[in-house]
Amino acid sequence: MQHISDSIFRKDNIEKYLTEYKNNIPTPHLVIDNFLKTSSAEAILTNFKFNKNWINYSFINNKEHYGLSDKNYMNEVSKEVFKELASKDFTDFISKVTDLKNIFLDESLDSGGLAQCLRGGKLNIHTDFNSHVIYKKWKRMLNILIYLNKDWLDKYKGNLEFWDEKVKYPVKSIEPIFNRFLLFRTDKQSYHGYPDIIDCPPEMSRKCINAWYFIEEEQNLKLYPTKYTPRPKDSFFYKLLIYLDTFLTKIFSFLKRNNLITNEFASKIFNLFK
Repeated sequence: MQHISDSIFRKDNIEKYLTEYKNNIPTPHLVIDNFLKTSSAEAILTNFKFNKNWINYSFINNKEHYGLSDKNYMNEVSKEVFKELASKDFTDFISKVTDLKNIFLDESLDSGGLAQCLRGGKLNIHTDFNSHVIYKKWKRMLNILIYLNKDWLDKYKGNLEFWDEKVKYPVKSIEPIFNRFLLFRTDKQSYHGYPDIIDCPPEMSRKCINAWYFIEEEQNLKLYPTKYTPRPKDSFFYKLLIYLDTFLTKIFSFLKRNNLITNEFASKIFNLFK
């Protein structure tokens, strides 16, 4: 591999990763530090200069959250990393450490790609969409995140939290430090997010690569969009706002599946609210 560290493919590492993935709670997951070669991780950082090509996903649950999915606006290293993540060698590796067969990366990066959350932002606790909005037979199985945050301090917040299936308490918290890889199983019980407001310096943002792995079913799947859930300590009014945003997400997903709206159009609407 040109960009992914060669050490992760060692047989002894694969056996260790499989054990860790299966035993980690509350949802199977795996953390690997120094995932990319350092020079590659550094090169990707140059793609995070904020400009008009970034899609605004911000409303209530996704606050100050922006994404770049179009590879035409990425540098060569970023594009090559996504190519490696989709390669047979890496997909075989993922299959071995998760025991999932016939998985593949969504190379269109729909709602994935590069992501950053600015100061004052957050991502409420949620489960991810389980069926692809466009490709109706695709079932989402795995999320991958590669964090790219240098000198990130605990006081900045932004740790990814895994919550119990009833969303009563956080079970695990993972720091989004530079060049850390996180792989986790996604389903209707895998509640996660970073719900505390990020308090990093104004010139910084919470940066990551994100992408999804799918399997293809024989029949079309029912649309199941992202479902946001309030925490017990959230106020009654804020809970109402969370449910409102979740309802709007359902409408957006329905319109998108039926080719009536795009991420780019929704971004323009969100920019009006901003």
